[in-house]
Amino acid sequence: MIHLSARGIRALWERGCGHLPELVIDGVPVLHAAPWRDEAAGQADPSIPLVDRRLGGTFACAPFGADDVDNGPPHGLSANAPWSVARQTPSSLTAQRAIARGQITATITLRDDHPVLYQTHILDLDAPCTFAHHPMIRLAAGGCLSTAPVHRALTFPKPENPGTDFYARGQIASGFMLESRDGRHDLRDYPAVDCEDFVALIHQPGLAWTAIARAGEGDTILMLKRSEQLPLTCLWISNRGRHHEPWNGRHAGVLGIEDARCAGAEGFAAALSGDSMVDGVPLTFAPGRHVIPHAILRLPGRHAVTGVTPRADLLEVKTEADTLTLPFDGSHFL
Repeated sequence: MIHLSARGIRALWERGCGHLPELVIDGVPVLHAAPWRDEAAGQADPSIPLVDRRLGGTFACAPFGADDVDNGPPHGLSANAPWSVARQTPSSLTAQRAIARGQITATITLRDDHPVLYQTHILDLDAPCTFAHHPMIRLAAGGCLSTAPVHRALTFPKPENPGTDFYARGQIASGFMLESRDGRHDLRDYPAVDCEDFVALIHQPGLAWTAIARAGEGDTILMLKRSEQLPLTCLWISNRGRHHEPWNGRHAGVLGIEDARCAGAEGFAAALSGDSMVDGVPLTFAPGRHVIPHAILRLPGRHAVTGVTPRADLLEVKTEADTLTLPFDGSHFL
C-alpha cells in the first residue's frame, strides 16, 4: 500500500491492482471497501477475478465491465494487475499500467485543507476502448441523490446480476421515475430492499456532478466530471443481492457512482458497434491521447446540490437551501 496524506485528508493506494481502497476526509471515511479483502481463503482463490478479490474504494476501468472483445479480465488490466509508480510525494503519485489497447497513466493528488481527491487519467490508446471511474460509496442508512441536468435515465436490457434486479429492464425515462418491483420508484432514493442493479444517467455536456446525501453519515459525497468526455454516470446499486463467493449476501448499502464512456452492462463489444452513441458521443474513446480529470469531494451536512461552479481557488456549490464554498483547484478541469 502507498499512503498519501495532506492536512485534513488521507488515502491508500494499492500498487498491485490500482485500487484506492481508503479515502478519509476530515476524519470521515468516504469510500467503501469489500469486507473480504482481508480473508485468506477468498484472496487465494484464482477463480475470483482480482478486481473482485481486492474490491476497494475507487479504481479505473479500461475497458469497463465484461471484456467480450479482447477476453481480458472484468474492468481490464487497469483494475486487475500491478502498476508501476513513476513519481511519488507524500501527497501525490503518478503511476502507469499497460492495458490491452494501449497505456493508462493515473495521477492522484491531495492538497492541504482541500476536501477533495483529485484524479487525472491519461489514456494513450492504440485502438478504441471504453473507460470508467469506479468509486463506491458506503451508505449506512441509505441516501438521496442529486445531479446535474440529465437528458434521460435508463436501465440496460442485460441484467447486472440475473434475478436480483430492482428496476425493470430496458427502460428509458426523461425524468427520475422508473418502474421497479415495488411500482414506480424515484431512482434518486436508494432502494431499501435486497437487490443488485445498474442504472445510467446521461448528462448534458459540460462540467457535471452527481451527489449522494448520506443519511447515516450526515454528509454529502460529490463527484465531478466533464460529461463531454464521460457522458454516462452508471449507478451500481449493491445491497445484499449477490450470494456467490466472495459476496455471500453481505455486500450491503453500496452505491457505485461510475462516470463512464461505455455501453454499461451490455459489454465492450456492444460499445464498439457502429451505431453505439450517447447523444452523438461514441461509447468508446478513439485511438490517441485522452486526458480525463475527475474529483471526489466531501461536504459536511446533507445537501441537495443544484449547481457547481469552479473558481480559481474555490468551488461554489449551490444547494436547495444555501450556497457553500470550499477550497478547490479550479485549474483541475481546464
